[in-house]
Amino acid sequence: MPDQSRRNPQVHQAILDATWQLLVDGGWPAVSVDAIAAQAGVGKRTIYRWWPNKNAVALEAFLARARSTPPLGNPVGLAEALRAHARHFVDLYVGTRLGTLLRELIGAAQQDPELGAALREHWFEPRREPLRALITDGDADLVLDLVFAPLHYRLLTGHAPIDHSFADRVVDAALLARSNPRESRSQADRM
Repeated sequence: MPDQSRRNPQVHQAILDATWQLLVDGGWPAVSVDAIAAQAGVGKRTIYRWWPNKNAVALEAFLARARSTPPLGNPVGLAEALRAHARHFVDLYVGTRLGTLLRELIGAAQQDPELGAALREHWFEPRREPLRALITDGDADLVLDLVFAPLHYRLLTGHAPIDHSFADRVVDAALLARSNPRESRSQADRM
C-alpha cells in the first residue's frame, strides 16, 4: 500500500469514492486510471503518485467498503466460529454486487502478482487469522482451506448454489476430516 502520510485526505477520499462508483456501476472492466481521474476530478499524475496502477486503487477502494468480517465474540467452539464465518460469506457475497466485485478482483489478481499478494495480505489473511487462532492442533491452514475453498469455488464458477445449508455441510466435512483423517481417507477411497 502507498505512503498515506503524503496524501491530501480529501483528494484521497475523492479518488477512492470515484473508484468505488466505477466498480459499482461497471465492474472491474470499467476501472482505468483515466476514468478514475475524470470521475474524481484529479489529474492522472496525482493517482500515479499514490498508486502504481488501477488495480492498486481499486483494491484500496474495495477494502475500504468491504471490511466486514463477522465478530467472533465468544464462540462456543471451532465449529460455531467456522459456521458463523461460512454463513457470513454466503450472506455477504452470494447474489450481491460485493460478490461480483470479489470475483472480478480475484480474476484480476491472476494477471497481477502484486495485486494477488496485496489481496492475500489485506483481504484473506485478516479473515483467516481469528479462525486460525482457534485451531490449536493440526494444520490450521488446511482446515480453513477445506472450509473456504469450496465457497470461493462456487462463487467464482457459479456452477452450483451457495446457501447456508451448503456452508454448514462444508464446515461439517472439514471438521470430520480434521477429527478423523484416517476415516476421511477411507471414505474417499470407497468413492
